[in-house]
Amino acid sequence: MTNQSGKSNHPPVYGLHHSAYRCRDAEETRAFYEDTLGFPMKMALHNKVHPTTGEPDVFMHLFFDIGSANKEKPNYIAFFDVPDHFGDDPAELYKTRWGLDLHFAMALADHDALTTWKETLEGHDIRVEGPIDHGMFSSIYFHDPNGYRLEFSAANRAQALVFDEHVRSAQANMKDWNAWKATRHAKASAG
Repeated sequence: MTNQSGKSNHPPVYGLHHSAYRCRDAEETRAFYEDTLGFPMKMALHNKVHPTTGEPDVFMHLFFDIGSANKEKPNYIAFFDVPDHFGDDPAELYKTRWGLDLHFAMALADHDALTTWKETLEGHDIRVEGPIDHGMFSSIYFHDPNGYRLEFSAANRAQALVFDEHVRSAQANMKDWNAWKATRHAKASAG
């Protein structure tokens, strides 16, 4: 819902609090995020009841600080180790994903930090792709032990200019995409 000035009437959102994923093993995940990446584990919650249904459900919920500048507005990546969740195929849950799926991107201060991270990760025998220049920022990509794709990115000099252009063209680009997709769907239905 927006008002006449085009601004949202909703209460403000202050960014990401946490993004949560399943993990194969809490200790393996802790070792990677805390020991290898240096993200301090802030919480390790051993739960015995599902928080929304109240049903018995034993799981460990981990939270790692990925750069919280303000304790009132934390910035975490979180994981659930749910050993007794029947019906899930571990081979499907924890496979390495296609390059664009389910990746988690974190901002770095600059390209020197990007280079340092690449060297650090490779020093831990972690395969790193990049840096890849995306125009407004450059990124390196790697996978955690669960198969999730992670990204570190650093702004390029022209980031503000490129970003502003993308903001200006966002609605038109979305309209064009929807039209292209509708045409594609109509052709597939007719054939």
